[in-house]
Amino acid sequence: MDIACNTDKARRPALRAWASPAICYASAFAIPFGILVATFALLGIYPFGDVSVMMHDMPVQYADYFGWLIQVMHGEGNLLYSNAAGLGGGMFSLFTYYLSSPFNTLAWFFTPETVPQLLSWLTLLKIPACAAACLGFLRGRFLAPEAASWREARALAAATPATSQGALVLLSCAYALSSYVLGYASNIMWLDGVIMAPCALLGVWRLVQRRACAGLFAAAAGAIWFNWYTGYMVCLLCVLYFLYELARRTELRGRRLRRCMRFAATMALAVGAGIAVLLPTALSLLGGKGAHAGLSAILEGELFARNPLSVPDLFCIGTTPGITTQANRPAMVISAFALVGAGTFFVNKAITGRDRVAGSAFAGFMLASLVLPALTTIWAGFVPESSYTNRNGFAILLVLVMLAAESLLALRRMPARTAGVRAAVGGGIVLVAFAVSAAFLRFVKHALPQKDELVILECLLLAGFTVLIAALALVGKAAEGDERAHTAAKRAAAPKAATCALCALLVAAFVGEQAFDAQAQLRKCIYSVSGYAEDLTSLEDTYSTLSAGQDGFVRVGNTSAYWSNGGKGGGKDNGPDNMALMLAYSTFDHYSSTQESRIQELLRNLGYSKVTPFGTYYMSPNTVADALLGVSSIIDDGQPAAAQADDSAVPRGSWRAWRNELALPLGWGTAGTVQVNWSDDPFANQAAMLADAAGLDESAAESLFTAPDVRDADELEGAAGANADDVSRQFAITAQTDGPLLLFFPTLYLDDIYYEGGIACSLSVDGTNVQTIGRRGSCNIVYAGTVSAGQTVTVKLTPANTAQVAYHNDGSTTTVDEALYQPSAEEVVKAQVLDVSSLQNQLSRIDSDGFALSAYENGRIAATFTADRDETLVISQPYEDGWTATVNGQPVELQAAYDGLMGIPVQTGDNVVELRYLTPGLIPGAVVGIASVTLFAVWRIAARRRSMSHDGE
Repeated sequence: MDIACNTDKARRPALRAWASPAICYASAFAIPFGILVATFALLGIYPFGDVSVMMHDMPVQYADYFGWLIQVMHGEGNLLYSNAAGLGGGMFSLFTYYLSSPFNTLAWFFTPETVPQLLSWLTLLKIPACAAACLGFLRGRFLAPEAASWREARALAAATPATSQGALVLLSCAYALSSYVLGYASNIMWLDGVIMAPCALLGVWRLVQRRACAGLFAAAAGAIWFNWYTGYMVCLLCVLYFLYELARRTELRGRRLRRCMRFAATMALAVGAGIAVLLPTALSLLGGKGAHAGLSAILEGELFARNPLSVPDLFCIGTTPGITTQANRPAMVISAFALVGAGTFFVNKAITGRDRVAGSAFAGFMLASLVLPALTTIWAGFVPESSYTNRNGFAILLVLVMLAAESLLALRRMPARTAGVRAAVGGGIVLVAFAVSAAFLRFVKHALPQKDELVILECLLLAGFTVLIAALALVGKAAEGDERAHTAAKRAAAPKAATCALCALLVAAFVGEQAFDAQAQLRKCIYSVSGYAEDLTSLEDTYSTLSAGQDGFVRVGNTSAYWSNGGKGGGKDNGPDNMALMLAYSTFDHYSSTQESRIQELLRNLGYSKVTPFGTYYMSPNTVADALLGVSSIIDDGQPAAAQADDSAVPRGSWRAWRNELALPLGWGTAGTVQVNWSDDPFANQAAMLADAAGLDESAAESLFTAPDVRDADELEGAAGANADDVSRQFAITAQTDGPLLLFFPTLYLDDIYYEGGIACSLSVDGTNVQTIGRRGSCNIVYAGTVSAGQTVTVKLTPANTAQVAYHNDGSTTTVDEALYQPSAEEVVKAQVLDVSSLQNQLSRIDSDGFALSAYENGRIAATFTADRDETLVISQPYEDGWTATVNGQPVELQAAYDGLMGIPVQTGDNVVELRYLTPGLIPGAVVGIASVTLFAVWRIAARRRSMSHDGE
């Protein structure tokens, strides 16, 4: 019996060493999971209702990417290229930015129609994973900081009082349930950075403390692989954290240089391991949004983003982030428990003055990015943010949580009364800072972003958690006892009972606070799960029944909104979406930060869309350009010019399919220069491109369009006077010839630094609403119907808001008055009537009859072309650096025809043409990545052998 009893006692420490962390990690996962499940149930979010977790960019961008990924997983797509990415585009950089998370393997079990359900499950898994990862860092850093091995660390952590372990669990949950995670959850790929950041910091700590490199290498490389964008931020945070820890470790004096070299080598090899992702992505982004990156992005910005006094108010409970840069309200809400804990760090004398100074500098530098846009731009990869401000917010919150954890644990090392006072002082400082910030915004700036009730609630929470932490510091010390006290005093029941009661009250307050803020952040979820599936099914029904163009090639111009969600979804005037990506048809609509900029420029020059981070779109039939780009089918609610009804296609509500009788095939030959001197006039650009393709001179270009008479409607004889309350402006357009009337609005289509497009107006023609113009998805040529010579058409422009202002890069602004009311009628409305017979005549001169398409696959195009002469075969597929071409089996050099399409030199007679796409930098990146992993492994194996040899001696 004694032997068995002694055996049980010996086993208890081992069992506790396993059970204690297991309970903590299970709690860290269960608390956020439970709060999310309750919030989902309360708001009717799937799986508890038909509401989708999708909000902001999710339904128009990321959901469609997941649908495409599902198709790729099941062999229905190509990971490197898609013909349905706009007019076609490379996909690897899109995959590495949005989809490379290991969590996304779950997509295998879903279909494109059930992507909203997938996103709910990913949210329910990723957010608790953030808490578990954060807890791993906090436990490894603070519960066993001096441990020489993970076994020793586990044993020391298990021996830590339950209150200390519980505090770390709550701080980890606070990190996972912050508004950055919930409010920016629509950018679900960023959550991988939130998960990997604590893992990477733990790796940094282990390197500083005991020279271990593997953890940092794996975490940094994994962060890059799982999402290179937040991975870059994680690596930057690692550098700052390393310097912070290095400054604190006085025992490393004389050895700091060696630690720096070890850290630099580890990080360099980790980045090298991720180069297979970084290199092809970087090369792709040089032609996309990343082309606008650089030091100029820092130097040209404003000095301050906000008044420093307004920063504490950003942490107020219930504050939802302002997604646009105009709103300038980042997602920084975190539990008042974490804020009070961080506040105590700066007054906690159990922490050395050196460490407090280092912590203050670290936190100050991180918080400075909330005030200084230059720092924010550096964190964002030297690219100015176009939305979702302060994307490094997770790094700021992690640093605050880290300081809070150290301070709360350090209170145990102080006398009870002193600990209670310091906790009260630290929490009081945070409360005063927040109250002053809210008062400044409320009474001085008159721009408090929250309701007064939320400010009061935050003050109560800060005060409440301050009292609870101070009380626990007092009572908890008594419950733990003093090493010099008697055993009976240590086990006093009253202090332990008080401690349990206070802990229960603190946990209840924390859970209630987090549940309240979670529903505030997720209340913006209003779209339906079933609506997404219905829209996708409707589109599939229409697209699958479209009549094939020449050689089976189909390119679609779709003016309807892809995603309507029963009318709740946004219109295309606010920007395109990517649902076409799952339809496997070449089209114009594509919303991605990674889209090739050359095709954006070409489509802007031809009057389709603007050049913005929000991609390209198709809003209205564009007769000349549609013919040149081979748009074989047009989906519109009215009949386009020179188009016939496609009776085989299933209509989509009031929109039906039309066959474009003028469309050229995918490839056509020209003896022209395949270059145009582009101007700001899309009509002149179209005429010049058509004339060059047809091998004609400038006189042909001049005959394509005829300008009608444009004047204000009240200038016409007998016109009724305008209503004094009417903010619209009406124009009378009198045609001089017969043909399609096309409209363009240069004074409204402005380059705005917030990418909003310009001055938004509703456009009506003869009393019929046509479309919204001037938004980021509606700066296009508008087809206004076919007119006859002498016919007068009334065009009415009504601004969406007379207070609109467009902000420009040079600091100037444009108001509605300056864009709509002050300019002359001909400056506001650029109108042209197309000569269809001239268009047909010029199209007939283009060498297109000899082109026969034999394969049109993702990343591969094959065709035969019988050329009438030595000329350039233009393939109306976007030019990208990854394409290579052969003619009759011999490699030929591709050129950027018209600065955005592919041009192939061919000779008279028969030509067998094949084009293949391979992501630039993919193979060199893979080689460097494998070499980096191999080099790191060799380095660590050699180091371990040297260590074992030294120990043996």
